[in-house]
Amino acid sequence: MEPAALAETIRKIINEELSRTREVPSSDLRIIQIAMEDLKNSQAEMKRELSDIKRKLLDPDDGVIVKVNENTRFRAEFERRQEREDVAYQKMLIEHSELVKWKSGVNKALWIFFTTLIGILTKIFFLSENS
Repeated sequence: MEPAALAETIRKIINEELSRTREVPSSDLRIIQIAMEDLKNSQAEMKRELSDIKRKLLDPDDGVIVKVNENTRFRAEFERRQEREDVAYQKMLIEHSELVKWKSGVNKALWIFFTTLIGILTKIFFLSENS
């Protein structure tokens, strides 16, 4: 097809479409216009809401990301502190078991000492009566 013929065909198609558009009743155009305005308003509202969400997420003072980072930092510190306390607790348990063993040994030694002392005092008491 020649460029002139192609241009003429395009003009005819455009003119036909324009004439069809003119044939559309004004009430249909008004409905389309209202729908387009609603779409435009919805997009503007969505844009505002997205801006609000973005601000809530990325706010450097009070944003969600800042809060999550603070929480992560707190949990890491808590876990490190918990590990240190666990080590201290294990040391305390070992020390306690050693103290219990020592106490048991001392109790046995004291029982032996007092039993021997009572035996000696009893012998001295009975020997002094016999004399």
